Amino acid sequence: MEHHIHFSSRKYISAATEFFVSLLILTVWPDSNVAYGQTKYKEITVTNGGTIRGTVKLNGDAGKAGRMEMTQDNKTCGKTKASPRLTVGKNLGVANTFIYIETISEGKHIERQPAYTLNQQRCEYLPHTMIVPLGERLEIVNSDPILHNVHAYLNAKPPKTIFNIAQPMKGLRSKTKPMEKSGLVLATCDAGHPWMFAHIMVADHPYYTITDNNGNYRLEHVPPGSYTLRLWHEGVSTTNKVMGQGKVTKYDFELPYEESRQIVVQPSGEAIADFELVLR
Repeated sequence: MEHHIHFSSRKYISAATEFFVSLLILTVWPDSNVAYGQTKYKEITVTNGGTIRGTVKLNGDAGKAGRMEMTQDNKTCGKTKASPRLTVGKNLGVANTFIYIETISEGKHIERQPAYTLNQQRCEYLPHTMIVPLGERLEIVNSDPILHNVHAYLNAKPPKTIFNIAQPMKGLRSKTKPMEKSGLVLATCDAGHPWMFAHIMVADHPYYTITDNNGNYRLEHVPPGSYTLRLWHEGVSTTNKVMGQGKVTKYDFELPYEESRQIVVQPSGEAIADFELVLR
């Protein structure tokens, strides 16, 4: 049974200095009173679960994100790049959109990977969006021959530092402490690369996903029931570019795009929920 819902620069430093600097890697962790996941999820065997699937399509100008100016470490970074904040594939499908069930108390087992890796390559975070289960560690890798500094904030008011890791040379790998708070985390670079962004969803249950290159998503083995399905996509347009001494020091962007809808999953059924990302 189907149910359809449609929503209208730097050079290498000496070996001795490398060793010394690597000992000074700065890591800032949350305060001890930071709570764990907002819900306690119970893993069960789902025998009659259903599927939620759909597509996120663009409604607006695919070129609205524009290009970003890079004014430091140009040998590695380049001078301009297409903004990663809007990636559109076939049939105007929008990639890098989080789709998830807002609250669910029990369901399928949480699948865990051997490693969750955020790479810095050519002054860009790869992947741009990712999901990390609550309690897992994130490995930070520097694949560039320059200094990067990954500063990650919990999406809160005011934003709260989750970790702050400096990697001054190529090949460094650092692991964070376990991610102890569910929700969205924004990773930036404090080493003169303000165009670098990654979004990390720390998930307290397994019903989170990210749209593929063509905007498709799928959530499987969902226990029958009524749920709130949520969409989150970062803001696309640049609202402000701050310059200092001839370099870009900060980019500001419009607010994220968010949707929330009710959806019913029947036993062994399929519910289809298609979204539109209507640009402002």
